Amino acid sequence: MRKAFAIIGILSLTAAAAAAQDRAAAEKALVANEMKVTEAVAKGDKATFTSMVANDAWSADNTGITRVSDFVTMFDQLKVSSWKITDPKVLWVDANNAVVIYTWTGAGTFQGQPIPAKVYAATVWTKKGDTWLVAYHQESEAAKPLPPKPAPKKK
Repeated sequence: MRKAFAIIGILSLTAAAAAAQDRAAAEKALVANEMKVTEAVAKGDKATFTSMVANDAWSADNTGITRVSDFVTMFDQLKVSSWKITDPKVLWVDANNAVVIYTWTGAGTFQGQPIPAKVYAATVWTKKGDTWLVAYHQESEAAKPLPPKPAPKKK
């Protein structure tokens, strides 16, 4: 009987290790996908962008809530001269849904106005068959640094 429990324990540990490896590989792929979709936005590459985003996806940022299909029509009004994603993390909802959160920094313009230089972003990725697609994207502009406090007045 002990031998049977030992075998079951070993099989359970092996399955858990394989699941952890699969999850680590999926997290690496999701971060790579986030980089790829961000690069597509920066380059105005509508084909790559739309291939990675679900048809019914939505986005929210400082300009409002937008259907992603409407955002694509505004690609020509967005000019990104530099960008960087730092400190990405993947939060799992379940086996087919994950949220990639990170800090985005960069420079550019949208409709001739400067875009925020730093935002905190979150993208919900959902697995459709064997493909991960963006279902939702949120950006929140980082707070501006507070001005230094004035020196106390001398009496």
